[in-house]
Amino acid sequence: MYNSEIKHHYRKSGFTLSEVLITLGIIGVVAALTLPVFNIIQEKHFHEKWKECYSILNNAFVLVVAENPGMVVSEANSYDLTREFVDAIISKLKVIDTCGFTSEWDDGICDNYYYINSRKKYPWAGVGNVYSVYLTLAGGRLSGYDLCNKVALLANGAAVHFGDTSGSGYTILVDVNNAQSGPNVVGRDVYAINLPTKYSAASVAYSKTVYIEDLKFLPYGAVGTTGQSNSSMGTYGCSKDIGEAETTSFAFAAGAGCSYKYLSE
Repeated sequence: MYNSEIKHHYRKSGFTLSEVLITLGIIGVVAALTLPVFNIIQEKHFHEKWKECYSILNNAFVLVVAENPGMVVSEANSYDLTREFVDAIISKLKVIDTCGFTSEWDDGICDNYYYINSRKKYPWAGVGNVYSVYLTLAGGRLSGYDLCNKVALLANGAAVHFGDTSGSGYTILVDVNNAQSGPNVVGRDVYAINLPTKYSAASVAYSKTVYIEDLKFLPYGAVGTTGQSNSSMGTYGCSKDIGEAETTSFAFAAGAGCSYKYLSE
């Protein structure tokens, strides 16, 4: 009697194969139903963070313009923003860490690529020479060379990249949750601000000393931003089919116009 009771108890304590399969099936269905909802929530979170970052940076820019009339933002025959201008913007932000603008070239551009034995020197920055963790909305690579002169990690978790010239203006790239979190895709968690100059052509802007009064502050995709010739403007620019899949310039990247679209919604 005792042995039969043990065997009976053992048989009742497990799950049959059909029960396991049914349970796994239910889990699969629930996951399939909730994943799209999670993606929507995540996208809205990215959009709200972008709006927050844009407002913070715009306020900083307005303050710097008001306090520094006549400031040089780019020297003649230079593609780079001056350290004075970039540091003035950063001084108006709540910053946890920065990299760039040091005496050594590798450190000067926040380079992760050349630190073969310690690639996590600036993991939040996500750039390294012309190699980048950032992808366009079409899935191609966005090269980071013009985005790594100086990068700041903000208190809200965003990484702000101060780049050099793009067309007739300059680029400030914003990764709203920094490179460690992903997905690191233009138009999803990566957006940018364009600082177009009063000069219509890049060759003209390059040959001139550019002053702070010569700049505008616009999200990519807005009228007047670099890249309009590639149809990367307005809400029509927020598509994987508009712009370049592989590019070294944010202005022409697929998804660049999302920077404007999600601010205007």
